[in-house]
Formats: sequence, structure tokens, C-alpha cells
Amino acid sequence: MKKKFLNPDKNYKQLDDITDLAGLRIITYYEDDIDRVAKVIKREFDFDPKNSVDKRETEPDRFGYSALNYVCRHSPKRTSDVEYKKFAGVCCEIQITSILRHAWSEIEHDWYDLRDAYPRSVKRRFYRLAALLDIAESEFQDLRQQKADFERSVALRVEAKSPDVLVDAVSLRPFIEQEPIVKEIDETVSKVLKTEPTAELTDATLEAKARALTLGGISTLQALRAALSKYKDALPEFASRCVETCAWPRGAAGRAIPAGVSVHQLGIFLMSLKGQEVMQEYLSSAKIRPDSIDLARQVAVAREIFSKY
Repeated sequence: MKKKFLNPDKNYKQLDDITDLAGLRIITYYEDDIDRVAKVIKREFDFDPKNSVDKRETEPDRFGYSALNYVCRHSPKRTSDVEYKKFAGVCCEIQITSILRHAWSEIEHDWYDLRDAYPRSVKRRFYRLAALLDIAESEFQDLRQQKADFERSVALRVEAKSPDVLVDAVSLRPFIEQEPIVKEIDETVSKVLKTEPTAELTDATLEAKARALTLGGISTLQALRAALSKYKDALPEFASRCVETCAWPRGAAGRAIPAGVSVHQLGIFLMSLKGQEVMQEYLSSAKIRPDSIDLARQVAVAREIFSKY
């Protein structure tokens, strides 16, 4: 800090002229999140536009560190609180940048002072890497948007009950969220298992549900909807009997479960009807120890219940 204060190019008169005595860097996953964070900072702090700078605005042939650098103070409203009074009038700098730009700035920092002394070939490679990161960031952002657009289009097709929507991790999420029969059976099965569907519905969980349904012979959401209606009463009974007969390990009841447990139970039920080999294939793909479940008993329970429906 002493070196910075004595720098003749800065022309500091007093220590308070340095606006980044305190500072922090906020790192976002994507570049377009930077402006969202900036709005929050402007809302929560007194923003100093004169001393703030947008370092994203560079020449089109220049690549490298890019960030919003905001100089801020606590607002009068906040400094009226006892815990913040001592910070009244104190400036800080908040840097907002993306994770790739942050990584580049950490690497670039070790090169900055010596860069001009390097051979032209070294400097050229240095800037080529900066350009590659710029392309990578743009591609990740575009891919995220394409992913969101695809998920939205699938959700609309699910809502419209299109007959040809395939069962997979993308289509199952809106199906579970939208279908009344899923919620209805979930509530019944949850009571049997003495729990509530409070666990997060992760992509991995959805992949497992889709795999179970596919192995059970369900390939489209239309077929899934029909099977849930057909086995609406069978699924809670299946779960209850598997717990009562100890086909499932202790602790299966009472464990936190995600929404769509009815979909998962249907997959397990249909796979059980096909026999132990299909169940073993599923358990292997899900990295579940086969000996943790009494497959013979589970299959017997499923077939007995199936004979009644």
C-alpha cells in the first residue's frame, strides 16, 4: 500500500484518496451474471460512479482481465446502525468478474510486470490463450441458454401432453412438477414410508428414475401417465409390503425422498415383474449393492400385487 501511495502517476494527497484500502471480488459462473450482481450492489450501497470503472469495455482486439470495479460506501441508512457507524464514509472496492476471467487474472498477475521483456513469440502465445478463454466464456454462456431453451420447449410439450415425449431426465422434471397424479401417489407412498418428499430433485435422481422406467418397459410420458393411473393403488401397497416383509433394508422407511417417488416406485415395481436379472442390472447401473435388497422377496411381492390389478 505504501508503494501505491507513493506512486507519482497516482498523485495521491492523503490516504483516504485510495479507494480500495478494503476490497473484495465477487466471482460469478457466467459473464451475464455480472450485471445482475451489479444491480444488487447499487441497491445496497452508495455507489461512486466517478471512481468506478467498467473494465469489460476494451478494444475489440484486446483480450484479458475483464471486470466491473465498483467503489462503494455504506449507505447512511446502514451506518445509522451501531455496528456500522465506525465504517461511515469508508470506501471499498468491489470487483465483479466471471470465474474464467478470475482464473485469467490470477495467471496474468505473475506475467504482467515482465511481459514487455519477453520475446514476441511468447507474447503472441500469451494473448492467444487470452482469446481462447474469451471464446470459451462466450460458448459456455451460449450453451447455457440453449440448454434452458431446450428444457423450456420440453416443459411446454409435457404441459401439452404431446404423445411422443420420451422418458428421460429432462422430460421427467416438468412431468413430476406438473402431473396431479404424481403428487397424489407421492403423498400416499410418502405416508407408507413415513416421510415427506423434501429431498432435492437432482439431475442424478432424475437419471435414475428414467433408467428404472426404461428397464421397466416405459419409454414415453404417455405410457408413464397410463401406468401411474393403472397402478395408482398398487404402488403404495408395493412399498408397504416391501417394508413389512423386510425386502428393503432397514432405514428405507423414514429416509428423506425427492418428489416423484411414485415414478421411482413404478419403475422398481415394473422391473421386479421382469425378474431379478433386470433389477440387478438397474442396481449395478445405480451403484447400489445388490445384497442390500432381498430381490427374490421384492419380485415375489410385486408379482403377487400385479395379479390383483
